[in-house]
Amino acid sequence: MSETNPTPRGQAVKSLSRSTLVMRVLADRPMRPAELSRELDKPWATIYRTIRVLTEEGMLQRDPDTGEYSIGPMMWAMATSYLRDHPVLGVGLGHLEQALPHVPGLLKVTERSGSNAVTLFAEQNPQAGAVTRIREQYRLPLHCASFGLVLLAHAPDEVVEEYLAGPLTAVSPRTITDPQDLRTRIAEVRDQGHAASRAELQDDNGSLSVPIRRKDGAVVAALTAVLPLPVFDDDADRSLHLERLSDTATRISEALGWRGTYA
Repeated sequence: MSETNPTPRGQAVKSLSRSTLVMRVLADRPMRPAELSRELDKPWATIYRTIRVLTEEGMLQRDPDTGEYSIGPMMWAMATSYLRDHPVLGVGLGHLEQALPHVPGLLKVTERSGSNAVTLFAEQNPQAGAVTRIREQYRLPLHCASFGLVLLAHAPDEVVEEYLAGPLTAVSPRTITDPQDLRTRIAEVRDQGHAASRAELQDDNGSLSVPIRRKDGAVVAALTAVLPLPVFDDDADRSLHLERLSDTATRISEALGWRGTYA
């Protein structure tokens, strides 16, 4: 017996892809359906149907005052499960907690997801002055800031070449947008073993990033210290914080099974 009004596999996949795209955009910034329709260049009715289904399933939620949609409780629960079971955080949280009091700013861990650097952990030292953060810092293109450069520099060669062939969007006036300049910067990061960026995302801070490795030596995350510019610009202070950051990254890598051999 055939099903009544069966949904073709291709249509189901297309619907899932559209739902994923909607959630990715709304994770960066809450929007109304009309604004989201313009952002994605999709018909309003199509976007609204997608939003309605995702809201009914708890993946999105609507602000009754603004009419904007954002990530919902079910999506938050799924993200929390991902972080809870993440191998880097599973072995690294204790080391991060020990390192945080020595960072006069923000300590963060990011990993590569496709062409983006995604934040897994970000904690401000409560005893230090607050570091300015922007919402978009939780998912940024790999060619932006020190953590993205570390992740890109240690990605497989085919990933790097594909990335260099694509558009390099400027997140700020200081973002590298020339492919050859970025290729040179990647080589420097590989040679130095770390990356630094000064006032790239905010005018009042800079960042230092080092790789975290798994058992086979492959880089699975970047550990970053976001520092106020007076600290970042002081050579002695910057060297001290880079040394501490590298030590913490080594401890986390060793907890993941790394013993100094590189992939």
